[in-house]
Amino acid sequence: MGKLSILIAEDEPLTRLDLKEMLEGAGYFVCGEANNGNKAVDLAKQLMPDLAILDIKMPGLDGLEVAKILHAMNIPVILLTAYSQQNFINRAEKVSVYSYLIKPITERELLPAVQLTYARWKEMQSVQKELKDTQTKLKSQKIIGHARALLAKQYNISDYEAHQQLVHEAMQYRITLVERASQILKETKREEPHH
Repeated sequence: MGKLSILIAEDEPLTRLDLKEMLEGAGYFVCGEANNGNKAVDLAKQLMPDLAILDIKMPGLDGLEVAKILHAMNIPVILLTAYSQQNFINRAEKVSVYSYLIKPITERELLPAVQLTYARWKEMQSVQKELKDTQTKLKSQKIIGHARALLAKQYNISDYEAHQQLVHEAMQYRITLVERASQILKETKREEPHH
């Protein structure tokens, strides 16, 4: 895998410079820097970074508002704050922030946070993909089962025979089983008498 590209949004130039030096020193690529929330969102849309580090208090949109937007763009976020107030932490949890660091930030805290955040995010991606695949599979099985039942009833054959017929027709038409099942369901719908 190539270097992770990271967007930094922090309104204090000195803190921004420190972060950039620590990240680049560790081999990360800082693809963009913003000093306010609106610019951070614009840069994120342009650059599509692998990860974003946002200050909680910024002019324009604050870090949490930006985090919400980036979450919708599927970009993981680490928040920086000068406070460890509970209400901030509660808000951060609601916008799917992966990690937050309290200033002043040291390399010892920053680098593991970046690694962990990205690893957690990748894990989430894999879980979501698995869930989507499972949902697709279930939907397909439901369509196939429905078509099989229709065929069995229509030709007065067993479920097994209906399934074999479905497989045969799918191969004949050079399409997947679920595509043939969907066609059968559509054809049956069209043939149903309208009252």
